[in-house]
Amino acid sequence: MKLSIVIPVRNEVATVATLIERVREVDCGMPKELIVVDGASTDGTRELLLSLGDVPGLVLVLEDEARGKGRAVRTGFERATGDIVMVQDADLELNPSEIPSLLAPILEGETAVVFGSRFKERGRGTAPLVGYLGNMVLTWTANALFLAHLSDILTCYKVMRADVAAGLALRCDGFDIDAEITCRLLREGQRIVEVPITYEPRGVDDGKKLTRRVGWSVLQAILRVRFAPRVGPAES
Repeated sequence: MKLSIVIPVRNEVATVATLIERVREVDCGMPKELIVVDGASTDGTRELLLSLGDVPGLVLVLEDEARGKGRAVRTGFERATGDIVMVQDADLELNPSEIPSLLAPILEGETAVVFGSRFKERGRGTAPLVGYLGNMVLTWTANALFLAHLSDILTCYKVMRADVAAGLALRCDGFDIDAEITCRLLREGQRIVEVPITYEPRGVDDGKKLTRRVGWSVLQAILRVRFAPRVGPAES
């Protein structure tokens, strides 16, 4: 077994090196590769990544334009060579030491998909009120439309078998990728197990990039996946 960790990056010079180090230190019980996809950062992130040199298990994908988190995640999934794939943000809001607990339900055969929930059994915590309420509204919408019972559809920590990820036919380029992944998994009937994780939110002054416009794009993604016609197998 091998784990592929996809890390989308855009202007994260203050945190990306520390994040990579923390992820590399985690004992996942299997070999892992870190696929860092840089979306044409302009703050020195790219130069920092290149200065790391030849790091075992580190794959750098340097895009020539900023195309969004979703495109970076999709690119990372395409480049992944592991049996299990997951997404890890380049900031330090989440704790990579919890990755083994996210892998456990998959390795034990309980499910093919695990989400690390920031709010399950923890409530709002220190999350900003507006962001928390927005996430709850969007999560409730997805739950209602797909008859699910999730607590955090927009979490970064999404872990799944590689064959499941390969069949999602993702198309979102922006932050709406998190909702699209969730809704496509639900539409395909995948059982999503949520594992509580710790969460240290950062604000706009710290580089947080989410806006009201992102919330609207997330809602559109939920509705698009729910009501899009199913495409049957191609005729030979």
